[in-house]
Amino acid sequence: MKKSFLALFMAMGLVAGVNAQDQATTEEEAAVANASESINHWSLAVKGGIDYLRAADQKVGFEIGGLVERTFNPRWGMGLEYMYLNNDVDACKGNPEMDGYNHDIDIFGSINLSNIIAPYRKAGWQKLNWFVNGGMGVTIYGSQFGDADKETGCKLLFVGSSDLEYNVCKYLAIFLDAQYRMNTNSESTQKRYGRSIFGANLGLRVMFGGESNIRNIAWADYIPQVEVPDMTPLFDAQKKELDAKAAAMQKEIDDQNNQIKNLESKIKFTQDSLDRHIYQTKPKVAYTPTAEEAQIIKTALSNLEFESAKATIKSSSYTYLDGLAELLKKHPEWSVKLAGHTDNTGKAAKNLQLSKDRANAVKNYLVSKGADSANIEAEGYGQTKPIASNNTAAGKAKNRRVEVELFSK
Repeated sequence: MKKSFLALFMAMGLVAGVNAQDQATTEEEAAVANASESINHWSLAVKGGIDYLRAADQKVGFEIGGLVERTFNPRWGMGLEYMYLNNDVDACKGNPEMDGYNHDIDIFGSINLSNIIAPYRKAGWQKLNWFVNGGMGVTIYGSQFGDADKETGCKLLFVGSSDLEYNVCKYLAIFLDAQYRMNTNSESTQKRYGRSIFGANLGLRVMFGGESNIRNIAWADYIPQVEVPDMTPLFDAQKKELDAKAAAMQKEIDDQNNQIKNLESKIKFTQDSLDRHIYQTKPKVAYTPTAEEAQIIKTALSNLEFESAKATIKSSSYTYLDGLAELLKKHPEWSVKLAGHTDNTGKAAKNLQLSKDRANAVKNYLVSKGADSANIEAEGYGQTKPIASNNTAAGKAKNRRVEVELFSK
């Protein structure tokens, strides 16, 4: 009896420990608890069924008991359980018949696997829950071996179970319970019959009131829902503001690009002007044509004829000038100066203008045949540079001429 009372005191101490642990909830659990004061966490259950002591030839015994449980949230809880187990064994393998019983008291933890595996399951499936339990406590046992004296004692107990529970209504649930118990009975009992007991029970659970019990709530409904405000107007306003800023930035970029283009145009104009200035002021280097090139130039100029007192080239000269144009096209690196001259017939000013007009007429014809205008310079000197006497007709004919000077760029 002393051992029995000792076991009861141990169980009461374990219950006190559970209550202390219940007080030491985390801040998150406390916040949830404050938000759901109307939810009840306590339940009672009774269950009964059959048990089987691991032995070669055992009568299937019965067991009955009950429990009280505190469910902290839809995923786990803790409870205190009492079970009475009948362990009668027929004589076998030289061992005498045994009439035995166990009073098992244990504290257990319970985990709701349904709310872990499928926390967001549909409403219909929320009524069905799968629990796994594990705990330890004491077993107060008694064994009668045939006509021998009765053995009694108190040993440690380890319990594991799996429950399939269905919520019939708000306050009532039924469940199937499969248990495994391992106790440390007396050495004689363990040696003869083992210490593992398997049990199967049908149970009824009563869940205390309030608006609801925590065991009836799915995890998805238990977590405090945060209402997300409609951010569309804010996003629209921000988008409108960003679009306006983007448009302003794009306009600024376009303006800068236009400024850059204008600056590039000015730079190009300046560079071209500088190139022209360098080209114009660069000292020209006279180019000596080859014999073949000199012959083409000589033929074109010796056959060059103008209408009398005019800058109109006679058509008979075109063929020879075409040869000169082809030569200039092959040599774009040349710079050409055309110099016009006249005899002393007439006024000097009129002769000067005529010489310029005839040099430009030759230039225009060569350009019309593909020569580069930028490479050709036309100038007139009138009667100032004769190469023969103007006292004879033959001398005057020689003085009426257009000369070509070649320079390399």
